[in-house]
Amino acid sequence: MLNRIAGINLRYLTELSRNKAHAIAQYQRVQKYLIEHHCAFGETPIAFFLKPQFIAPAQRKALAYVVEKMSAVLNKFIALYFREEKVRRLLDFTPTEEALFDIDPGYQMPLVISRLDAFMEDLNIKFLEFNCDSPGGIYYSEAFEQAFSQIQQQVSTLRALNIETIERTGLLLDSLLTCYGEFRQQHLHLPETPTVAIVDWTDVPTGPEFAAIQTFFEAGGIKTIICDPRDFEIKQGAMRVGDIQVDLIYKRVIMRELIERPEGVETFLQGIREGLACTCNPFRSYVVGNKKILAALLDPAFQEIYTSEELDVIERTVPWTCVLAPGHARHRGYLVTLKDFVISNKDRFVIKAANSYGGQEVFLGNETEQGEWETAINAHIEARNWVVQERVPIPREIFPVIDDESGNLYLRLKNVNINPFGLLGRYAGTISRVSESSIINVSQGGGIVPTMCVEERRTVFTG
Repeated sequence: MLNRIAGINLRYLTELSRNKAHAIAQYQRVQKYLIEHHCAFGETPIAFFLKPQFIAPAQRKALAYVVEKMSAVLNKFIALYFREEKVRRLLDFTPTEEALFDIDPGYQMPLVISRLDAFMEDLNIKFLEFNCDSPGGIYYSEAFEQAFSQIQQQVSTLRALNIETIERTGLLLDSLLTCYGEFRQQHLHLPETPTVAIVDWTDVPTGPEFAAIQTFFEAGGIKTIICDPRDFEIKQGAMRVGDIQVDLIYKRVIMRELIERPEGVETFLQGIREGLACTCNPFRSYVVGNKKILAALLDPAFQEIYTSEELDVIERTVPWTCVLAPGHARHRGYLVTLKDFVISNKDRFVIKAANSYGGQEVFLGNETEQGEWETAINAHIEARNWVVQERVPIPREIFPVIDDESGNLYLRLKNVNINPFGLLGRYAGTISRVSESSIINVSQGGGIVPTMCVEERRTVFTG
């Protein structure tokens, strides 16, 4: 099964290499589609490579299974956070964060939108972190699939494949409206069809994605605006931006930034606190966005709430993770002095800030000098706001690289991860990020490719 994927990759790369002029023409066609469909960070088109990450149906099935089981785990853990003081002590959120978590979202499932970043080798999936505050990329992942569908008939290897596609933006809208419908049962004065606000800072580079989502929502009959959290007013018991009443907030602004940049956002937070509009994701979703959650999931003290199937998924998909703190910890059955153990075995570990994002504040032991490694550990171990994680080998794959200046095509071995989405606990497709760097992040200079579930077309002979 996976040998077939290797064969597809080989045929695809061979086809591109044998006719470079044709390959470059297809690259330009995909690039044109992406530019026309708002796939950019600010004014810069998103970097990509002219090859999807092909996966087999069995891999897609495995992804869907672990995403749905892990989504159930994370929703259960959010509920546990509110019941158990020892969980709150472990995660150690600030009083300001806890006050935002306490806001009742008005619907049952707090984890509406998630992106669970992982490495996948064959059927082995390892989650590195969970993006559960305000994850982006759902629209981009769909647009990249559609862009590559533009060249399917021009590339014989693609033409010979059945390719699964998922309309993620439609699933996103359905999920938001499901939450709004549940919220509205307690707020019957709100209209049956809401006005949506996509909310983030005016100057963020993901503005083009917001514009594309706005266009899609409005084509479906949902009035949608894009605004800054500082734009809100409360008038006549409603949240308003100018003369527009906002009923449903698609929150893309990061919670941590709202706390760090409090000037002007008080009204936005007040409206959410008073239940004047439905908000997705709710602030409490960030409980499982902090990287300490990976350590908590592995702690037997907190595992009674999970089913046997969920425990199996945790064991198989979560690499050993521990809060970086003074004292002892258990590693694979052995009691170790954590600081000494991690310092002495740096090539086996990664350390990273528990609440960072965008590939920031990450040290890979095997790529960090010993002195710098020890300095980073000493700087953060007392604060207990970093985690240490067992390093997972990075999958590598060959991708075609086209030099825009020379027009030449090269084949290069690159690091690749996989980033499946969850919407209300259900698998909603995935996207892959590619980079020469071991820290694979688009904001850190990586690129995006679609993750395509493919099968070879069967030839039917008739006589």
